[in-house]
Amino acid sequence: MSEKEKPIQQLLRILPWLALACAFSPVLIQLARAVPELQFGWSVLLAPALMISLAVRDRHRAVPRRGLAQALLAIGLLIELIGLAGGSPGIARVGLPVSVVGLVLWTGFPSVKTAMLAFWAVPIPVAIYGLTTPNLESAYAHLGAAFGALLGADIHAGGPLMRTGADHLELDPYHNGLHLSFVMTQLVWYAAARNGTSVPKTLGRMVCVAVAAVPLQILAVLVAVLLLLAGAPDAANLWLDHGAWLLTAILGVVWIETR
Repeated sequence: MSEKEKPIQQLLRILPWLALACAFSPVLIQLARAVPELQFGWSVLLAPALMISLAVRDRHRAVPRRGLAQALLAIGLLIELIGLAGGSPGIARVGLPVSVVGLVLWTGFPSVKTAMLAFWAVPIPVAIYGLTTPNLESAYAHLGAAFGALLGADIHAGGPLMRTGADHLELDPYHNGLHLSFVMTQLVWYAAARNGTSVPKTLGRMVCVAVAAVPLQILAVLVAVLLLLAGAPDAANLWLDHGAWLLTAILGVVWIETR
């Protein structure tokens, strides 16, 4: 390939992705506006970062399958149109990762495993968090209060609310461990795509870390209780909303990259 042909080839590789971005611009714009307002919204940036990390060193290529690619692209666009027409951004967003996988199958780059990470760029619908409320966060609160009592603190729990003296900490449906599971499963998929682990083994590991998210969330609540007892309820809320998942993501990526 001559030096003049290289920029042309690079442009031809980028054009399909630019076209996809244009097709899903309403979804991308809406998502960009919603991220600062969504609970754990910033965590959706983790998946694109992991995808870029894989793509720049990806030696695997997806086998072009034009028929399946066309079907996935059409399905993704249809999902987007249905979501936009129905006023449901959550549904419209699902069309984006479907189309990303379809475009990878069309172009042959990067690998399909890399493209699958796009599904973790779609925030968990708010309604799903509500499936376990208020029972699960109330159980966490009572465990937290029991932990504080073991330390000799005067702390009581009523439903999802923990109170000690003038300070209090209230757990909400977002603190049920689902988001930690969301972060940990994508790290498992990232590790598998990086190391070439088989899909069945990867799925088994994803199930394991999804279950492990519950005790990990309990640990996060206990850390929040320590902050509450230290007279820092704002820090406890900040830890539950941002600190726990961010620390999990950082430690997970470091562990994967240094293995």
